[in-house]
Amino acid sequence: MSHAPVPGGGSPGLRPQDRIANLVIAALVAAVAVAAMVAARDFPPTMLETDVGPARFPVVYALVLIALSVVLAVNTLRAPAAAPDAVPAGERPSYASVALGMAATAACLVAMAYVGYAIATVVYLFGLMTLMGRRKPQWNAVIAVGLTALVYAVFLYGLHVPLPVGSLFE
Repeated sequence: MSHAPVPGGGSPGLRPQDRIANLVIAALVAAVAVAAMVAARDFPPTMLETDVGPARFPVVYALVLIALSVVLAVNTLRAPAAAPDAVPAGERPSYASVALGMAATAACLVAMAYVGYAIATVVYLFGLMTLMGRRKPQWNAVIAVGLTALVYAVFLYGLHVPLPVGSLFE
């Protein structure tokens, strides 16, 4: 959906398919958040009285996701309807790109088990940036490698959580 200003200063409104898409996304994110809360109930308790334990953080994040989902749903339902010709043909969303991005995300998660975090993530980020319209392959590669290295360093050195190296390299 375009966020370009509308002549007269009004809001462009939502097309019916955009309204449905936003509500479906809000419902899916809320469902994932509820599933995370249910899964967190099985986490082991902490032995320290002052420690909140490992189950607390997924619950906090899940509650934030549920709140954001409610905000998205309310804003979507309150948004005005779009005029039939409100979105020019060149700016219509590409649902095929969204589906391809979701498939790439699933493929990246599967590939991590085999080739490890670093290779899978660099390839995934490079492909996703290209899919989203960033047409500078040199910079796509630099950004993909840089973001992958940054996340790897934060997890390994900051959080002391090793990321998968992949079964091909074990």
